Amino acid sequence: MTPSLTDTRPPETRGSGQTTRNSPFAGVSRGPALARASRPALASGRFYVPRSKPMRPRLAAACLELSLAAAVIALGTLPFIPAFGDRSGYLMGLAGAAIAMAVSAVCGRLRLSAMPTIATLGMTHVAAATLLLPDAGSGIEALRSVLASTVTVWRDALTLPLPLNAFMGMTALPWLVGFIVSALVTRLVIVGRDVLAGLAVTAAPAAAIAWSGQTAVMPAVTGPLLAAAVLGIWCCASLRRRRSQVVEALAPSAPGGPSPATGRQGVHRATRRSAALAVAVVAAFTAATLVAAPGVPAARSVLRDLFEPPLDLTEYASPLSLVRSIETDLASTELLRVTGAPEGSRVRIAALDSYDGLSTRIGEDSGGVSRFERIGESTPLIPSPGTTQEVGLTVSGYSFPWVPTVSQTASLRITGPRADALRESLYYDSFSSTGIVTAGMVTGDVLTERVDPYTAPSEAQLKGASLSRVALGAVEQVPPSVSALAQEIVGAESDPLVQIRALQHRLRTSYYSDGTQSPSQPGHGAARLAAMVEAESLVGDDEQYSVLMMLLCRSLGIPARVVMGFDPAMDGDATNVTGEDIRAWVEIPFEGLGWVAFDVTPDRDQVPQQQTTQKVSNPEPQVLQPPLPPQVPAELPPSYEDPERDDPQDDPAGGIPTPVLVALGIGGLLLALAATILTWKLIRRSRRRRRSGVDQALGAWDEIVDRARDLGRVAPWGLTRREAAKDLAEHFPRADLTRFARAVDTHVFGHGEPTAYSLRELWNSSDAIVRAMGADRSRLRRVMARLSLRSLAHPAEREARRPPRRFRS
Repeated sequence: MTPSLTDTRPPETRGSGQTTRNSPFAGVSRGPALARASRPALASGRFYVPRSKPMRPRLAAACLELSLAAAVIALGTLPFIPAFGDRSGYLMGLAGAAIAMAVSAVCGRLRLSAMPTIATLGMTHVAAATLLLPDAGSGIEALRSVLASTVTVWRDALTLPLPLNAFMGMTALPWLVGFIVSALVTRLVIVGRDVLAGLAVTAAPAAAIAWSGQTAVMPAVTGPLLAAAVLGIWCCASLRRRRSQVVEALAPSAPGGPSPATGRQGVHRATRRSAALAVAVVAAFTAATLVAAPGVPAARSVLRDLFEPPLDLTEYASPLSLVRSIETDLASTELLRVTGAPEGSRVRIAALDSYDGLSTRIGEDSGGVSRFERIGESTPLIPSPGTTQEVGLTVSGYSFPWVPTVSQTASLRITGPRADALRESLYYDSFSSTGIVTAGMVTGDVLTERVDPYTAPSEAQLKGASLSRVALGAVEQVPPSVSALAQEIVGAESDPLVQIRALQHRLRTSYYSDGTQSPSQPGHGAARLAAMVEAESLVGDDEQYSVLMMLLCRSLGIPARVVMGFDPAMDGDATNVTGEDIRAWVEIPFEGLGWVAFDVTPDRDQVPQQQTTQKVSNPEPQVLQPPLPPQVPAELPPSYEDPERDDPQDDPAGGIPTPVLVALGIGGLLLALAATILTWKLIRRSRRRRRSGVDQALGAWDEIVDRARDLGRVAPWGLTRREAAKDLAEHFPRADLTRFARAVDTHVFGHGEPTAYSLRELWNSSDAIVRAMGADRSRLRRVMARLSLRSLAHPAEREARRPPRRFRS
């Protein structure tokens, strides 16, 4: 091969594809691509050395690096165990990582580029997740769940309460984390981007921590091990590059260099020495961090802390305000059907512990945020429930957003035709044991609850227990007379239980009234309670007595809250809940006993006595009075009303029905619109025909173009008139558009101004062609073209002057 004039290598290295060690091209392969890239640079007298491509690892090195990456993913996804409450999420993360690693390895072996690899991984994700995810369902529903969860699980996992296994489709989160991170890391390792692979693999623990809760899994151990695994990946990459440099340095490329056997021994010796040094450094680092690891922080920042449940309780009226209306208006209406409830169980609606002078409300946390969170079918509502039994509640006439639950409800499941909508809008406050569905409850909704049977404590147990100190909602704007009444009732007693019993006895021995038999105003605002306390005797219903008891206890430092619900056993039928079963009571917390209920409302037969004062007088002897004279009946004026005539107020249109008037009005509007469009087009044609000279000839062609546009055909922009006519002639075979375009060009480009006769004949031809263009269309299509607004919005003369968008500057 004849050396090139631009080849600056020594003669002994020309044509061999190798360079000497002293050459500027040492270590650079002279393939065809490099030759093409370097030829201009060499010709100009400058050397060009392209950036070397990453070296693909051998099979053994790739397997070692991928094994370290798999260890990082396995350790990094451990936070999904407490986030899901079991190992389902963690196992799905490992499964996703294993499948993605295998698919990426096969794609790398087949030398597929990035886009085919991504497409293969996407199809594998959908197919494998549909079959493997335990909470995705089956069949077509599983496919829909996987496709939806791929997009929405990142948001839902931050807004739903832990554990996430209580909700459908949540295992898609660890699956996607393992799948995506493993696929990316495998691809980077195969193409030789080991440093980037070490950085990318840390995304798995970062995502697991960010999308989980505050609970950490062995942080003092997993942290150092994760760091050691990432360092191991980088050490493997460094050792591989160092080995390649040693191989190049010991290569027998020049006379007098080392023999092949000596070179191989040197390479193995250098590799073993470097590997031992790397292992020692990583082991020392791991041991040092395990010994000197910092203590576990009390709290850590996660993405969940940035999201709050989007529930605003101010949009809903206080549940206690429903007591009077339910008791009076729905007394005989079946609201709920209860099955399987323990004996003596009550149905709870809401527990309220805050008072602002107007109404009682469900309290908030110390930061002023609602404690309601989204729950699922497996979300535990009480800690460590014992033996539970299933209770069913079927909604009949109950139409409020507050969810009825039985005391000590451990879990809640919604079925019925609206189950999906209710699950998406179900919130629960574990502190107050109150649930709400923002979509509202209607007839047909079914609630299935797992209930831990509750037994009320005895009096001896209460005497031996002390009050619990709990953080309740604020109590404000309390009338001073309430505190005065509390001090008057308890006197010098200091025992909290004795004070509670004294207050309970005082209220229970008062009078009950729901306003139907004796005067009693509804509501429980400060003015209503002040009037109740300052009266000669206490008169009210469950709404007033329960709130008054709570405020009396809170004024004495006793924590108390109001609970509204139903007591179906009061009427002897524990399965049928009606409006007359509505109740409100007070709960007070005791150490070791929980919240204990106290009934404070008087029996409903303790109504106030209606006392009337009778005037006593001396009766006088009765004297028989003469009969009154008969009265002459008054004569009414004659009636001039025609009995056969209809009332004009019932038929203000003189006998024409209202639907007919509406139809006539709509028809009139449509006719007016059609007349406006036709008139507008006639005026446009008249203006075009009144032009002079060449402009009048151009107006005749514009009529043709506008007619074609109204019929749905437009010639491409930029064509000449004859080219446009040829393009439109295919769609209007009965119109001689090509000949007409030549006639218009004759008038436009001919010598001198066209005569009035020739312009009149041109317009007559234009009118004939306009009629012929729609001859092969149906009558309806021709009418629609006449009424079309296309040519009015884009007239021909305007479109001829405006270039299309792609040509505009």
